[in-house]
Amino acid sequence: MLPIQRHREILNRIQVSGIVRVSELARSLAVTEETIRRDLDKLETDGKLMRTYGGATAVGDQYRELPFEQRSSINLDQKQSIAVCAVSYVSEGDVVALDASSTACEMAMVLRDMPLTLVSNSVTVCSAASSQSRLTVVSTGGTLDRPSMSYIGMLAEDALEGFHIGKLFMSSKGIDIERGLSVADESHARIKKRMIELADTVYLVADSSKFGLRAARFFASIREIDVLITDQQAAPDYIDQIRDAGVEVVLAEHRSRS
Repeated sequence: MLPIQRHREILNRIQVSGIVRVSELARSLAVTEETIRRDLDKLETDGKLMRTYGGATAVGDQYRELPFEQRSSINLDQKQSIAVCAVSYVSEGDVVALDASSTACEMAMVLRDMPLTLVSNSVTVCSAASSQSRLTVVSTGGTLDRPSMSYIGMLAEDALEGFHIGKLFMSSKGIDIERGLSVADESHARIKKRMIELADTVYLVADSSKFGLRAARFFASIREIDVLITDQQAAPDYIDQIRDAGVEVVLAEHRSRS
């Protein structure tokens, strides 16, 4: 395959999924990872994509919130594995908060039916958990952000104040060692920041495609996270740096909720 053909295929895949990985491209296009890195560097120089740690993302995606339907289909296998692992940390009697991430929604789908309180600003998370009759499901309410199908604003933030959140499970658009966790806009950054402030234990549930990516608004440092649950494809050197920051890192085994 000629370089121009590879470039076209890479851009097509980014258009469909929003993000690509070096390892997956090398395998599917039958070239070395070094060749793919050169391709991505060239495409970034041309302004056609943005390099991330271990891959690339569409230009401008770090500055906008993708619709939930689009986010939920990206790296679905990894998200399901992370979700199955994450729910093992939930116990009867817990007060658990889930954010509006697609990984949190995957968690809501596999939570066991047991007596606990689940608080979320996500319409989708609350709907997914509503089938479990022993769960007390609490929606924050607030201003509906339609692309993310979540509640934002002061009403949503104030609603969190009435709960002693034992465990928070959340994700982010970007994870950067130096700058921390980031999302696309200020309103989502504010409610995630408030959740962290109110939680006893903070679990970051995020697939490794987020590593090295900086979105528009930072809301927490790496050191504010207690546990990172990510996938087996995470780069070992990046994991070591996160552990050096005092974060427990768990690599989820490959599983699906089905």
